[in-house]
Amino acid sequence: MATAELDVANRPLPRTLRRRSLYRDAVRRFFRNRLSIVGLIIVSVLLFAAIFADDWFVAPFLGRAPQPLIAHYGYDEAFVGPTGAFPSADFWMGADLNGRDEWSRIVYGARISLSIAILSQFFALLIGLPMGALAGWRGGKVDYVIMRFVDIMSALPVLLLAFLIMLRMGASYWNVLLALSLTTWIEICRLTRGQFLTLREKEFVEASRAVGSRTPRIVFAQILPNALAPIIVSVTLGIPRAIFAEAALSFLGVGINPPTPSWGQMIGREGIANMTYFWHLAFFPAIMIALTMLGFTLVGDGLRDALDPKMVEGK
Repeated sequence: MATAELDVANRPLPRTLRRRSLYRDAVRRFFRNRLSIVGLIIVSVLLFAAIFADDWFVAPFLGRAPQPLIAHYGYDEAFVGPTGAFPSADFWMGADLNGRDEWSRIVYGARISLSIAILSQFFALLIGLPMGALAGWRGGKVDYVIMRFVDIMSALPVLLLAFLIMLRMGASYWNVLLALSLTTWIEICRLTRGQFLTLREKEFVEASRAVGSRTPRIVFAQILPNALAPIIVSVTLGIPRAIFAEAALSFLGVGINPPTPSWGQMIGREGIANMTYFWHLAFFPAIMIALTMLGFTLVGDGLRDALDPKMVEGK
């Protein structure tokens, strides 16, 4: 009986159970961090407002234009009376100098700013992850060529390079997305390369090679899953930086074309120029940018702690 119990105890856990336990522990550590919960609530509220600013998801089936849900009015709907009005019961965040409701424009601006930030990080991941993995796995001349290109790109200030791209291509939503995607993949590439350089020398990779595993299986089944944790954290922390970069481009006048609102454009176009008399034009968009950056930063810090295999339970 004792021998049977010993054999059962020495059996390795099924792979699905080990994986499920790993992610369950990470989720538990994340939700034990109060600041992470605060960040998750902020991000969730902002994403909810951006998605449900209007009923765009049912309007095409009803054969009509989208109608505001969370927003009170359309982002380009102007009123003659409350031009430059301060916050009131009718206009929660006041009105701009064209008589448009600031609350509605901020809600629609959340859709623009958040979508650009999230999509730019997604496309940066599509560029930086394969290049970094190839450089870290192959090494030698491939690594040298890729990293010298990365060094050249790193020598140029990210915001300046994005500004030059926008000057050449013109101000639009898709051009801002392209400019940020082409300038934010460098950090992901460096991080992925470093992870692959470290992990390819580990014992489990050597064991996979010894049993005859092919390169695609080693890369996608062994190395990549172990390298994803810091990459996910980097992408999460890159979202607030992308929001700030979009705001800076819009502030410089090469971002989103009016009347489509973004938070940076709302600050730069009217907010700063008229802040002495109409303080609300710059105050509320700036608060939204600050809250968004705070929320994603807290979530990123929480993910970093939760996915760190060296974290001690209860720490």
